[in-house]
Amino acid sequence: MNPIKLGIIGCGIAARDLHWPALQNLTDQFEITAVCNHTEPKAKQFAQMVGDVPYVLDYHELLRRPDVEAVDIVLPIHLNYQATKDALQAGKHVIVEKPLAANLSEAAEMVEFEDKYPQVMMVAENFRYHAVFDRVRYHLAQGKIGKPYAVFWNIFFLVDSKNKYTRTQWRVDHQYPGGFILDGGIHNIALLRHLFGDIVSGIAFTKSVNPNIGEIDSMSFQFETADGAHGMLNIFLSARGFSENRFLVLGDEGSILVEGNKILIEKEDVIELEETVETDGGYQAEFEDFYQAIRTGKNVVSSFAEAYRDLEVLINALESAKTWPHI
Repeated sequence: MNPIKLGIIGCGIAARDLHWPALQNLTDQFEITAVCNHTEPKAKQFAQMVGDVPYVLDYHELLRRPDVEAVDIVLPIHLNYQATKDALQAGKHVIVEKPLAANLSEAAEMVEFEDKYPQVMMVAENFRYHAVFDRVRYHLAQGKIGKPYAVFWNIFFLVDSKNKYTRTQWRVDHQYPGGFILDGGIHNIALLRHLFGDIVSGIAFTKSVNPNIGEIDSMSFQFETADGAHGMLNIFLSARGFSENRFLVLGDEGSILVEGNKILIEKEDVIELEETVETDGGYQAEFEDFYQAIRTGKNVVSSFAEAYRDLEVLINALESAKTWPHI
């Protein structure tokens, strides 16, 4: 195979803990040739971790390197727009971490990049490549539970000072709406749209239980999809004493339950299928999609246009909480 010469911009948690493990399994497809971080200790440490490659402190210097064919942008959300634009202008292919941008106006401009620049560009939305949910999508397409009419997703856990993400200052003092709800909840919106079609209406309520982790840490969003399913997405990140990540789909002939990497299909009190799906969360598959798009010209699954709509749905949900009706 012909490996893509990849530069990584941003050497924080996502690059180190999520992207690098996936890239280690794809050495026939990607060769990391340079990395960048604005602080030298982190840049140097990451450069040594990924193969003792060169590092720089200014991503513009990385973009000028002829041995960088594509870039993986793993920066604070509010920096996505400018870094992506600069990379495309420098002639590099781009994979950028979700969400697409810090606001809808920048995200809309980034969608226009798809027509303006010839390079491949995609968003690292791993839930669109997650093996567990690929299986759910397959079972739904096979009609295993008939027509889905309702979906419930409960995510209850505690994000406190011990959580590694709260030690990242830009996530706490965020320059984008919704804080951790946007940063994490964009995954859930992307997956719901991937499985059930676009979300066409909805209303949310939000709360801040622990202001130390940002402006909002709790949201309940009731919605309707283009495929006629109704649902409830509950994300509560200050839940003490209870934790759950439970995804339930009701169809007119049965139900699908997902907890962790386990799938359960049940009809009339009879368990028809139980399966455990091995997965890395979709990180390797998203890079494989990026590789195929660059080398073969195929369209990426996680396009800027899809990521824009994910962001639009979630920002509109957050805005709807400001007009919660009184009865």
